[in-house]
Amino acid sequence: MGTERDQLARQLATDADLLLFVIDNDLRQSEYQLLQRLIEIGKRLIVVFNKTDLYPDADRQQILARLSQRLQAAVLSDDLVAVSAHPQALALTDGTIVQPEPNILPLLQRMAAVLRAEGEDLIADNILLQSQRLGAETRRLIDAQRQQQAEKVVDRFQWIGAGVVAATPLPVVDLLATAAINAQMVVELGRIYGCEMNLERGKELAASLAKTLIGVGVVRGAIEIFSVALQTNVGTFLIGRAIQGVTAAYLTRIAGRSFIEYFRRNQDWGDGGMTEVVQEQFRLNRRDEFVKRFLQEAIDRIVSPLTQETEPEK
Repeated sequence: MGTERDQLARQLATDADLLLFVIDNDLRQSEYQLLQRLIEIGKRLIVVFNKTDLYPDADRQQILARLSQRLQAAVLSDDLVAVSAHPQALALTDGTIVQPEPNILPLLQRMAAVLRAEGEDLIADNILLQSQRLGAETRRLIDAQRQQQAEKVVDRFQWIGAGVVAATPLPVVDLLATAAINAQMVVELGRIYGCEMNLERGKELAASLAKTLIGVGVVRGAIEIFSVALQTNVGTFLIGRAIQGVTAAYLTRIAGRSFIEYFRRNQDWGDGGMTEVVQEQFRLNRRDEFVKRFLQEAIDRIVSPLTQETEPEK
């Protein structure tokens, strides 16, 4: 519930022109953290110390002093206001119960002063913030849509490459790595991200990434992973072809995911270069739960058809 309230508060705060942050005692740590996050949004706010009728004058002044000290870097002194929105009922000596009137005039006066002095600026700031949020949300949606399309491309090419390699096994590991990265895949991924390139440029990028896959040990690591995993799933006569086919699919996936990051960053590998991106993708895609799912799909798509091809006709 606390997390949901926090998210709701941030959402509503983004839509508001002026924020009232209501507390009834000194700031709890969770309240202080939320207040700091709301301040980071860049909105104007007033801190309202409510239920002041529950405290003796000395205690009330002490709490206000502590609040003022804690908030001095973030909130104007005039924007810390003490009120009593629903005072506690009082019992008179004759037994009569009296309900005091709410004391919110200090808050109304401060709100009026802020709106008089800053009203137009607050509205303008809110419009600007809303525009920025809309722009960020639009970019997020476009990026998500592009990534979904790009992942479909990678998925298609990884199984195409796997089928080719399994049908025609390659004798050398580096040829396996090169074959696993299809230049056409690079071209299609670039097109999704608005980057038009010819096949020659795609080949250059593919060859460069192939060398990186070999250089950082991803090829060797992938072969080790699937050599062990396939021992109990494939007949001896097919083990070599199966390992190469499944490994080719896996390497194509690592390469494709790396190129997605490259195009998402406007054709930039980042500070760590291609090596860091490739290593990160290998780390993400070598987790046990993923490898198990990937291996099962690879068996269904690659190993099972190979087994059927080698079975003698009855």
